[in-house]
Amino acid sequence: MTVLASFFALACALTGAATAQPSPDPRCSDLIVGVLVQAPFVEKTPSGEYTGFAIELWEEIARRTQTTFTYREYSTVPQILDAVSTSAVDLAVTDLTVTGERLERMEFCQPFYHSGLTIMINEDRRVSFTRLLDSLRSSGSLELAGIACAAILALTVVVTVALRRLNPAFSKHWHHGLAESFYHVVSVAMTGKTSYKGTVGPLGRIVAAIWILCGVAVVAYITSTVTSEMTANKLRDAISGPGDLAGKNVGVVRGTTSADYSKTQGWQTLGFDHLGLAVDALVAREIQAIVFDAPALQFYDHAHPELPLAEVGPIFDPSRYAFALPAGSPHRIPFNVALLQLEEAGVGAKLRAQYFGTQ
Repeated sequence: MTVLASFFALACALTGAATAQPSPDPRCSDLIVGVLVQAPFVEKTPSGEYTGFAIELWEEIARRTQTTFTYREYSTVPQILDAVSTSAVDLAVTDLTVTGERLERMEFCQPFYHSGLTIMINEDRRVSFTRLLDSLRSSGSLELAGIACAAILALTVVVTVALRRLNPAFSKHWHHGLAESFYHVVSVAMTGKTSYKGTVGPLGRIVAAIWILCGVAVVAYITSTVTSEMTANKLRDAISGPGDLAGKNVGVVRGTTSADYSKTQGWQTLGFDHLGLAVDALVAREIQAIVFDAPALQFYDHAHPELPLAEVGPIFDPSRYAFALPAGSPHRIPFNVALLQLEEAGVGAKLRAQYFGTQ
């Protein structure tokens, strides 16, 4: 009996020891952290290291929660969202906006940044000669200008014929006479006056008067047409807020909330895989504006002073950025606790001042 009791006690002790053994702490496991390069939240150095507002904030969280991790880079927003929703990564670090549709597929930590959308335009609003010709052609003014030029040539011939008959001193050689008449007709068309004194007699004065009237009419028409087209070009390009985007070609980044919002507004959009490609199209005038996250556009503009970029209008469609996790992730609560602790310690305010210049 004593032996049996001893064996039973030993078995109970072993069972209790096994039961009391702590389970692995999920915070200490090696996580796969997906990243999407989007300055200033995530940037990649030439040596391949990641930095930026979101990276520094995440690494502070990892330090506080004693979490080890490995970065895995993705190229587009849809790719990193799919990786989170399928648990291919344990966390997504970039400027992801919290939306209802995304919450159906994944979870989010507490927001770490509040922002919204804004508009970027090409501030180089000079009217090029090619664009002016295109505008004149599309409005039908180029054909009318051609008619005006033909009228100048016809008037040159008429004046030459009349002066050959009415002015004995006028050159009898056609090429000399046409050249002289063309000079005076164009002079009237461009300046409204000429140094030619006309001919003696009533008929000569009538011809001279008709000549001046026609020239003034031509120069007035050409001047008003070109001026109106240049003004119209500038007005068509003028964008000062979301209300001016109707009928414009608007660039968006595929898979982002800016693309979704633009679609709901009925704007004519062209999608790009990342912001750099959209900016290239804006500079090349393939699009007239970009709608995207305000801090990303402002940072890109600041980092590329050589480009003719400007942000216009108010910030609209307010949004919140947060780290994304797969549904049911055990890491959400400890990461949220760490986020709140960092905010209370002033780390969040310090990072915002460092990257955005404001607390």
